[in-house]
This record gives sequence, C-alpha cells and structure tokens, in this order.
Amino acid sequence: MLEVVFEDSALGSMRQAVAGGSAVQEGTALYGALEGEQELTPEEEAQLQEQTCFWQQEEAARQRRGWAESLPMEGAPADILSFPLCLSVGEIREEGIGPQRQAALGSLMGSYPEIARQVTEELLERSRRSLDTLLARAGAGEAVRVWTSDAPDDACGLAWLAQQLSALGLEKVQVIQVKLPDFYEQSDGTVLCWQGWGEVEPWLWGRLAPLGQRLPVNYLRSLAARWSELQQENAPLRAVCSGKLVSVPESWYDVFLRQEIAAE
Repeated sequence: MLEVVFEDSALGSMRQAVAGGSAVQEGTALYGALEGEQELTPEEEAQLQEQTCFWQQEEAARQRRGWAESLPMEGAPADILSFPLCLSVGEIREEGIGPQRQAALGSLMGSYPEIARQVTEELLERSRRSLDTLLARAGAGEAVRVWTSDAPDDACGLAWLAQQLSALGLEKVQVIQVKLPDFYEQSDGTVLCWQGWGEVEPWLWGRLAPLGQRLPVNYLRSLAARWSELQQENAPLRAVCSGKLVSVPESWYDVFLRQEIAAE
C-alpha cells in the first residue's frame, strides 16, 4: 500500500513508524557557550548535565512506553510518498508541478534567496518523483492511503491528488483517507490534540490507521472537479471555510495576524 502525506514532518514521523522502535536512538548532549555569553562554572555545567541526563532518561522511558503499546505499521520507507507543495498558496493553474509551484514555494522560504532556491528545487524534484511512483503503482492496482486533516494544504492536496489519479480512471483506483482525529485518548487517560500529522508520535500511526475509510468513486470525482474549479479561479490563497475548500483573497488572514501582533 502507498502512503501519502503532504508535509515533510509527517514524512519523517511515518518513516520512524515503519521502522518501529528500532528507530529510537540514545543521544549525547553537547554543550558550548555562544560568543559573548558567560561560560558556565564547573558546578553549573555539572548541574546542567545532570538535568539534561534526567530529561533524556525520561524521554527514552516515554518512547519505550509508547512503542510498547503501539501497533505495527506495515510497509517500507519507499512506500511513503510526500507532496510538500503548499498548494493552499499561490497560483495553481498549471498542470503538473512546474514554475508556478516553484514561485509559490520560493516565496515562503524567507529572506535567503539561494537557500530558498535550493530547498524549493529539492522539494519539487522529490514531489515529481513521488508523483511518478504514485501513478505507476496505483495504475498497477496498488491501494493509496492518504493522511489528511482540515489544514488547507492537506485539503488542497487531497483534491489535487484526486485530479492526478483521474488520469488512471478513478473507478480503477482504491483511495483510503485517514483523517486526523479531533483528539486521541491514551491508555493513561491523557488526551492528545494535534494540528497536523507532523505532530503525531511515530508509535501512534499504527493505532490511527484503522480510522481510514475508502473514498467512493463519485466523491473522488467531486474532489477532482473542485480542484479544476479552484484552478480556474486561481486565487492567491485557498482555505477551508465551514468544511469546504474555497478560494480566498490575499488579505484573508490579516485580521488574525493583527490580533496576534497586538497580543505580542
């Protein structure tokens, strides 16, 4: 089965899930003073090392407990396909993964043009390879499991994916959607809430996989058609509003940004 995610942090977490508890490694903390900072006294350094060692032991114990309660996640790293294309931002009228997507990703990379260019090219090339793999293996009858949430990039990604798969004939492909739950209660009563799949601990993917539902052909067709509509509108941004994926103006998030700036 192919696994599809739309952010690199989710890709890394799922790869650890596939590898299992063997992916957990002990680490050694390194210490050093930044230029201009006062160096620690021997007593302070010893105290810091002791605190860090305690934290590492607690974290290792937490991970062991998590893996002990985990369910196996079948597959291999090669089965996990990532499309970190940020499709909620920028122009989307082009077919495939081309210059418009490169410009959109580049605009999100901050104020270091050369680094932005390198990272963008890497993300695009990896996404193109993933798309080739997706079409080849899904076309051969392999099921596709898509991990989504209400985040705009995930909603856009699912609609975009449906349009890509339509070239194979949507009645011939099997697409399973696993939607990020509103909450997850652990065995100790702790309730976890996440904003995206990248926040999910590796040992929980196997437990959340049974939430998946196969998407009906007509629903996939509606997703593909919606993406075509959004392409025609070609707005600066897309958002999930009242559960629906819609085009929005560039000023859509301004009111929230002003609130956060005022709070700061």
